[in-house]
Amino acid sequence: MDLKLRGKRALLLASSKGLGRAAAQALAGEGAAVVISASNLDRCRETAAAISQAHGTTAVPIRADMFVPESMDRLFEQAQAALGGVDILFINHPGPALGLAQDIDVTVLERQFRLMLASPIRLISRALPAMRERRWGRILSVGGAGMVTPLPNKAMDDTLRPALAGYSKALANEVAADGVTVNIILPRTFVTDRVRHSTAANAALWGVSVEEAMRRRIEGIAAGRFGELEEFGAVAAFLCSDAASYVNGSIVRVDGSQIKSVF
Repeated sequence: MDLKLRGKRALLLASSKGLGRAAAQALAGEGAAVVISASNLDRCRETAAAISQAHGTTAVPIRADMFVPESMDRLFEQAQAALGGVDILFINHPGPALGLAQDIDVTVLERQFRLMLASPIRLISRALPAMRERRWGRILSVGGAGMVTPLPNKAMDDTLRPALAGYSKALANEVAADGVTVNIILPRTFVTDRVRHSTAANAALWGVSVEEAMRRRIEGIAAGRFGELEEFGAVAAFLCSDAASYVNGSIVRVDGSQIKSVF
């Protein structure tokens, strides 16, 4: 299927590795120009060079610190200058701090709020006016299972991700008539640095080996395996395409039926 993304311009947060990189690769594979953004500039440069070489598209590395919402203004200005505009905004961030609800430190919560909500919303506010004027835009955020069911040892996810879901749905209702879609792609277990880290933390919490904690994770997946990053990227690219223009205000799971709830 030709997703008709050739010539589109995408700014992707936290895209130098893992799920963000998978989305960038999929979009570039469909002909979109991409900005690779993360806090590590060297990693951004490596990823951008690899994507450009593999797909023959423009891939620009830009460093940005999502813990500083004001830096989103500079990121957007640089991305707009490099690409000539932003049609697709992919919202992603590093995995939030792990921990129990009873142990939440408000200082840490405020810092995570900047990462998970303040910076994304600030960046969206910069990109949205031009999308509405062009009557075409895609805002796609990476969610987490904490949006639909509380996760053990992930109180920050459980607290802040539902807020992003509420914001995204409210925004979709406001801009759908302008040709802008606002969706959330909800992955579950893909083998990333975040999964390795959280599995090790769970192993310590449960008093088992990392291997046993990993086995338990696979045991809870109906598909019987972890997801491949290319599978995530394919869904992300589809949700950014014209083919998905009537998918709006939605949470789309890419989880091998790991999440047990109906809604």
